[in-house]
Amino acid sequence: MKLKEWKVPSGKAKNLIQQLITEGFVNDERFSRAFARGKFLNNHWGRARISFELKSRGIPEKLIRQALGEINEEQYANAIKNLILKKRKDIKEGKNFNIREKLINFVLGKGYEFDLIISALNEMKI
Repeated sequence: MKLKEWKVPSGKAKNLIQQLITEGFVNDERFSRAFARGKFLNNHWGRARISFELKSRGIPEKLIRQALGEINEEQYANAIKNLILKKRKDIKEGKNFNIREKLINFVLGKGYEFDLIISALNEMKI
């Protein structure tokens, strides 16, 4: 798409793409690992959301599992806790009797697993 935008002739574009594939720059494994790392570290996405996004891009299940395997478990647990604390500050006291439910829904929406969220909430006594 970028080559079309730059008005590179289609024959030359195919040659460039083939060269990038041959040299390993265009590679599903490389992409999936970089995508998983980036979305977890920068966007604080959970495994479910990352997996969904990779599947929607046509990445094979085996490569998705490998990419998700690179996420450090301790960092993952800390990310859940940090998201809970961040959202907890945003929820105003008073009419919000379902604070725990709001926290669960927020972290679920980021793509984290329900059982890990509940464990984190219980550990944090929220």
